[in-house]
Amino acid sequence: MCAKENLWVMAFDFGLTRIGVAIGNTLLKIPHPLVIVTGKNKFEKLDKIRQLIDKWRPTHLVVGMPSELDFNNENNDTNIVSSDKKQLIINIKRFGNRLRENFKLNVDFINEDFTSSDAGAKLKEQSVTGKNQNGKVDALAACSILQSYFDKI
Repeated sequence: MCAKENLWVMAFDFGLTRIGVAIGNTLLKIPHPLVIVTGKNKFEKLDKIRQLIDKWRPTHLVVGMPSELDFNNENNDTNIVSSDKKQLIINIKRFGNRLRENFKLNVDFINEDFTSSDAGAKLKEQSVTGKNQNGKVDALAACSILQSYFDKI
């Protein structure tokens, strides 16, 4: 992909309950929080994502993926990953593959370590705290994921 073209890219901060979505183009490289996708099941969420893709027509999708190394375990062994994190990584890979298969678009995985905590801190700076952060964190984390992608290209 040539960075001088004006192509839309959509990014996702995947969670089992909520999926944060951001959009941006490769010309300006400025991510914008778009929406939080929720639903009763993966099919309902995928249908809502389909509506977003139909509206925005991105040429590329980006999904946040945590590092497969765990730096916060009890043994200080960076090779040990908790079973919860392993399951999250598996779920994110499935989500990315589902996007690729359903929408026939390229999907890149970008490191998302600390994007949610950074988003929470930004909201706190704006006096958005506690339950008022629900959902907003996910969309801002998707923005951070998309910015990392733009920085990479």
